[in-house]
Amino acid sequence: GKQGGGLGGGGQKPTDDPDFVRWTEGMQLEGSPLGTSYVVEAYVASGTFSRVFRVRAEPPAGEAAAPEARAGKRRWVAAGSAAEPAAAGRGAVYAAKVMRKHDSYIQYTSNAEKEGTLLQKLEKAQCSLGRELLTMRCVDSFATKDAAGAEYWCLILEWLDASLFDVVRANGGRGLHLAVARALLAQLLEQLRALQELDCTHTDIKHKNCCLADTEHFMAAAGPGDRPTLILTRPAAKFIDYGNAVFEGEEKGHPIHTKQFRAPEVLLNVTGGWGPPSDTWTLGVTAAYLVSGQLIFNSHDPGELVQLMVEALGPFPERFLARARDGRLRRTLQSAAQQRAAEQPRLGDRLGFGGAAPSSAEGRCVDLLLRMLAPDPAERITPAEALKHPFITVEEPRVPQRPAGAELRTLSGDQEGGGGAPRGAGRGGRRGG
Repeated sequence: GKQGGGLGGGGQKPTDDPDFVRWTEGMQLEGSPLGTSYVVEAYVASGTFSRVFRVRAEPPAGEAAAPEARAGKRRWVAAGSAAEPAAAGRGAVYAAKVMRKHDSYIQYTSNAEKEGTLLQKLEKAQCSLGRELLTMRCVDSFATKDAAGAEYWCLILEWLDASLFDVVRANGGRGLHLAVARALLAQLLEQLRALQELDCTHTDIKHKNCCLADTEHFMAAAGPGDRPTLILTRPAAKFIDYGNAVFEGEEKGHPIHTKQFRAPEVLLNVTGGWGPPSDTWTLGVTAAYLVSGQLIFNSHDPGELVQLMVEALGPFPERFLARARDGRLRRTLQSAAQQRAAEQPRLGDRLGFGGAAPSSAEGRCVDLLLRMLAPDPAERITPAEALKHPFITVEEPRVPQRPAGAELRTLSGDQEGGGGAPRGAGRGGRRGG
């Protein structure tokens, strides 16, 4: 979602578009209600209506605390959680998402303000329930002006590393080790549960909008004769780009989602519309990408998309199709269902798990994803239910141990004890955008 400032491709030069903030290394973003200045260290990436920079916090003179330590009633930080600021202070690194506060972009600036508020609501909700804080943190938000008096809206976000897309690409386009994929999926399900408990739909969950807190990894073979695969030492993923999130009761746009991730209720424009279960679908497609390295519904054509869905998942329920307002796609689905009525779903084959026993880890993975990808949202598993599924609760297989002599690296290329890019500057990462 570029409307929400979805960002891609780190390291490219910014355009000279006069409606974007002009920047120089070392410039300060000021106007924070916390009194903090944020010194721009590097340009990271651009979206349609925003730019992201890596910034370093400079608290007011005489103070050493990081922004979240001084926000008082604006922040809800659980002791011992990932948000606890004890280790952070002067010089802490964040991502600054800067949007032009301009009449023609008022909707997108509003989305940015909404994103900051939603992230704080999520944090408060998790901490009030005594849960580990897993969602991305927004530590500050404010309006600022440049030297020419142009006004911009800034979100100061937790600095994150590369996306799941980047990690799979770094693994040669192959799926991740099943234990690593399971750990990442469990964390994302926890975040989705928190979001759905607020009756909120993210609307743009995908592999490029899930970023890692740390990309430290080593290469290890899953078994004798296997090709070495990328093993994250501390697998931790977070959703980013909440700018287009929608609460139940708010006006809903149509369509939503990137096409290859689009849920059937959105594709078919069903009566009753879409809601939080559509995020469960998009996370299911993302999880399938994690374990296979492939987009299982890889088409931009709606007719081809629904045929791919029927091949992988089986026929859509007639009672669900009866609610479809897109007659052409409904007829395509009914025809595909008649052709494949006697066939079993092929999702396991798509994931590379064809023939896996239901009791195996691969079989459990297929079963969970079939439940997350139920065509009818009324039959789709909830995040809370998914967290109790055997694929998540049974820790088998386990993450391989680091082999003797295996180097620790990050996606920025630095080796253990060596130089390279700073930790957190992974290739193409979204850095909290």
